[in-house]
Amino acid sequence: MKAPPNNLLRLSLTYWVSGKSHVAWFLALLVIGCTVVIVSLNLALNNWQAGFYNQLQAYDRPGFHRTLLQFLLISTLYILTSGYQSYGKLLLQLRWRQWLTDVFTRLWLTNRTYYHLNLLQTSIDNPGQRISEDIRIFINTTVDIVVDVLRHLTTLAVFSTVLWQLSGTLTLPFFPFALPGYLLWLALFYSLTGTWFTFRAGLPLVSRNVVQQTAEADFRSHLDHLGGHDESVALYRGEATEQITLTRHFRKLAQNYLAIAKATKNLTLLSVAYSQLSIVFAFLVSSPRYFSNEIQLGQLFEISGAYWYVHASLSYMVENFNKLALWKAVHIRLTHFIHMMSAVEKLAKAEGTTVPQKANQFELKNVTLFSPTGDVLQKNISCTLRPQEHLLISGPPGCGKTTLLRTIAGIWPHFSGLVLKPGRQSQFFLPQTPYLFKTTLRELLLYPQHPPVSDEVLQELLICCQLPALYARLNEYEDWPKSLSLGQQQCLSLIRAILHKPAWLFLDEATASLDPATEERLYACLRQKLPATTLISVGHRKGLLPYHQRHLQLRTD
Repeated sequence: MKAPPNNLLRLSLTYWVSGKSHVAWFLALLVIGCTVVIVSLNLALNNWQAGFYNQLQAYDRPGFHRTLLQFLLISTLYILTSGYQSYGKLLLQLRWRQWLTDVFTRLWLTNRTYYHLNLLQTSIDNPGQRISEDIRIFINTTVDIVVDVLRHLTTLAVFSTVLWQLSGTLTLPFFPFALPGYLLWLALFYSLTGTWFTFRAGLPLVSRNVVQQTAEADFRSHLDHLGGHDESVALYRGEATEQITLTRHFRKLAQNYLAIAKATKNLTLLSVAYSQLSIVFAFLVSSPRYFSNEIQLGQLFEISGAYWYVHASLSYMVENFNKLALWKAVHIRLTHFIHMMSAVEKLAKAEGTTVPQKANQFELKNVTLFSPTGDVLQKNISCTLRPQEHLLISGPPGCGKTTLLRTIAGIWPHFSGLVLKPGRQSQFFLPQTPYLFKTTLRELLLYPQHPPVSDEVLQELLICCQLPALYARLNEYEDWPKSLSLGQQQCLSLIRAILHKPAWLFLDEATASLDPATEERLYACLRQKLPATTLISVGHRKGLLPYHQRHLQLRTD
């Protein structure tokens, strides 16, 4: 996959030049067209106001009825246009979000970035929340802001002209010159002043929203973690400790929320006062022309309407600072996520060398294993693994048994030396804790990729791997990590390996949760079903020795 731009905005905008953007361009043009029509209809409604109030002032009943029919026509068009604009905007947000989510998930999954982010203990919190929620907020608010800005700029251009024409010329007794279009200048001054004060009052919301997004994600993450380990917590009687931990997470969330509430209060006081004053401001500044009979009542309301549209366009930041602050917050979080994924790709480059070879064998030459902090786990391992030479690896905890398998698998970057691996031979790795999820048992057995298998074959394997009772549940949709014991999960994991028929099968204590008798029966089943597969096992029990020709005993210095 080609490396994408490291800047979030540039990355997002590449969607519009991609091969998947043709529908998005149609939707964008639909939204833009509807926006222009809505502004035109707002202009028509503002012009309508002048005629309507003039008819009322003149007690012209037929003219009054005629203006009501005009209002009905304009309003019908306004309703239809607004509906299609909203529909097009929602579809555009969905398509853009779908594309950006796909980009982020590819970045997250490519080269096992998701694994190395945890392995290297980088400062990235809750990547799932960033992909699911932050992208949604970023795309939705981006489209909203762009559409709103387009509407306000168009409105400003149209109604500034109207307001300039309706303002007349202001002559002040203490100034030697006349000021044309004075209402437009007053609207500009009033709005820019309000924007400046709003920016000063609302600036703390940006950083506070970043902290709040993180705190909310941490709180939810701990709740999800507790739900996934409920049995362990129950057996430990850890409810009181979990309550304290959840309270601590929520306290951090609540304290920051109180700071947001305080900043929002100040911003709301300012923006509401600003908005309330603007209701009468246009009438106040245009009233001298009305009371001097220069304009009629209809023109007074038309001036008020035009002023309101100009004022609203210039006051966009005042009215939407919370939305802008939230957009900035998720922009910061997603940009940081992109940078960390790019950085971890460089950090995860192995110090040693892994090279595919034509020979059907593994070779380790002077391989030294390190912990993430640089401590030496094993030094100068050299050996050759040939087909059918089943190998058992054992040793005390912490000596690097699992790390050795990770190095052979090519996912552990902290090693030196040379690993030569068969380039054309399939390899399958079984961890101690199998990867299970909520789905049907049939799909779980065939994970990650395997063509459909007959029920008879699956039944035979379930019996061989000590799970005959599960045959009747092949099509059940279940949360299997909660339904099966760890021992049953390990038996199920072995069925996966048998179905995939790898040339090399690596088992990292993949039967450690089984009793010795069951473990030996499963190894016998593996040897029977996979006669051409070479087994490399990490284990401790002496009962495994008969199933392996070679034994590598690791020690700690």
